[in-house]
Amino acid sequence: MIDAKERFEQYRAMVEYWLAGRFTPAEDGADGLREAMIYSLIPGGKRVRPVLCLEFARICGGEPEDVVPVACGLELLHSYSLIHDDLPCMDDDDERRGKPSSHVKFGAGTAVLAGDCLQAEAFAAVCDAPISESARFRCCRILSGAAGIGGICGGQYMDLDDTDITAEGLTATDLCKTAALIAAACAMGAAAVGAAEETVAAARDFGAALGMAFQCRDDLLDGDGFCALLGPEKCQQMTESYTQDAYALLDKFEDTEFLRTLTEKLAGRES
Repeated sequence: MIDAKERFEQYRAMVEYWLAGRFTPAEDGADGLREAMIYSLIPGGKRVRPVLCLEFARICGGEPEDVVPVACGLELLHSYSLIHDDLPCMDDDDERRGKPSSHVKFGAGTAVLAGDCLQAEAFAAVCDAPISESARFRCCRILSGAAGIGGICGGQYMDLDDTDITAEGLTATDLCKTAALIAAACAMGAAAVGAAEETVAAARDFGAALGMAFQCRDDLLDGDGFCALLGPEKCQQMTESYTQDAYALLDKFEDTEFLRTLTEKLAGRES
């Protein structure tokens, strides 16, 4: 039986291989745009969202290899959201993952288009997966929910309003902006292999709890969000509470040792 680290790296390698072959030069006048897309996509972050998708496909009885395009669709959408979040009209960040943000490197216009293209390609990736048509439809529906007004876009809109910040408002923002895509990753892994709706819902609930634990830990590390509003002690308590919620939701599944280990690592990470 492979250990958690080995399984994570196995999944990550599958994702990196697929992403590396997705955008190749085509001599159609748009290679500068492809360069901007690849710049933000490769090398990327930890690839937590696609890893969660692949693991839920496995524990729900499917073959993770068949779900790689679905998992990569999540990463494409995540990368789009980061490009747009960094724009001067949004969070106005000049650096991402230790290098200049997309708009700094390529200009705001190209950055916007790179994000737009990555979002479109996210759904194309799901549609390319070698799974049933009904499974592809379910996954696209879940992904669109995580991307739209009830997900990333709605969360970013709420994040733009920095007046009268409350714990309730921050929770609503984080559920949309951070937790929604992590919840979608878990739900899509289950849906991709034909799991029942109640199983997909349970996977989504776990992902939402994990997403909130992830965000609270992020706030604690950065000293903003809940940490700035409520203090580090309360923020740590919230991290632990959401983590315990996530553990409890895993009781609805079997063979969850990897997910429990990953939850522990994400909720206790130092970077």
